[in-house]
Amino acid sequence: MPVAGEGRIDCRAIAGRIHQTVSSAYPLKIISPQASAAVSAVSETTALLPSVAFILSYGGGIVHGDRILVHASVHPGCALLLLTQGSTKVFRQRNSAKGDQSYQTMHLQVASNSLLCVLPDPVTCFKGARYNQRQAVNMHRGGSLVLLDWMTSGRMSRGERWEFQKYFSVNVVKVDKELAIRDALLLEDRVAEKLANLDAFAYLIILGPAVEFIASRLLKKHQDERIRPSRSTHLSVKWSVSPVSHKQVQGITVRAACDNTDELKLWIKSQLEPLQPIIGDSAWSMYLNN
Repeated sequence: MPVAGEGRIDCRAIAGRIHQTVSSAYPLKIISPQASAAVSAVSETTALLPSVAFILSYGGGIVHGDRILVHASVHPGCALLLLTQGSTKVFRQRNSAKGDQSYQTMHLQVASNSLLCVLPDPVTCFKGARYNQRQAVNMHRGGSLVLLDWMTSGRMSRGERWEFQKYFSVNVVKVDKELAIRDALLLEDRVAEKLANLDAFAYLIILGPAVEFIASRLLKKHQDERIRPSRSTHLSVKWSVSPVSHKQVQGITVRAACDNTDELKLWIKSQLEPLQPIIGDSAWSMYLNN
C-alpha cells in the first residue's frame, strides 16, 4: 500500500524507446509528459533518450508536518529531467504543532551511461516555516548528474524576507559507494540581519562525462572573469566555482547569489543551455518555459 507523500520514478531504455514508471501518493503527485520520438534521437554523441517528470503537490506546496519522499532511478541510455511547476512553497508552522517540521527527501540512483538533471524551481519558505530537505545521490562510474538546489528569501510580494524559522538543506553524492560531495546549508536565527542585501541562493552540481564540457566551460568562464571582469547583463549575480576531483568522477560545484530571484533564474538557465542537445528540444523547452 502506498505510503503518504512517497513517490517513485523509474526510467529505462528498452529497444530504443523510453519506458518510464511513475507512482505517487497524496499529497505528492508526479506526472510524466512524453518527449517526442523525433527528439529522442537528438544526441548521437551520448545516445541518451530523454524523459521528463514533474514533481507536484496537491496542496500547492509543502504543508507543515508533511514528509515527502521521492525515489528516482535512471538506467543506462536514459537522460531524466526532474522539474517542478513553480516554486516549492513551504507553509508556516501551525501553532498547534510546535516542534514539528516539514521534510522532503530524494533518493536518486544514476547508472553508468545515463544522465539525471534535477532542475526544480526554488524553495520559498513562508514566514514561520521550518523546513528540512535532503538529496542523496548514488552514482555509478560513467553516470552524469546536474543537480540544482536553490531558495528564495520568502514571499517578497507579502513583504516577507528571511522570516522563516529554519531552512536546512543537505546534498550528498556518492560514486560507486564512495563519498564525492557532501554539502549542507543551515539558515536560522536572525537570518534577515545577515542576508539583508540578497534574495536568492543557488547551489549547482555538475558531474560526469555527459556534462563534462559544461563544467569545463563554466570553470574557464569563472577564471576569465576573475582576470577580466565580465560585461554580462547579469551583473548582480555573484558566483563561484569549485572543481570536484574524485578518482571516479570529475566536475564542478557552483554557488551563486543575487538580489533578484528572476535574474538568478535567467542566469542559471543561460549557463545550462548546452544541455539542450543532450536532453532534446522538447525536454529543454519544458525547462526553459517552466
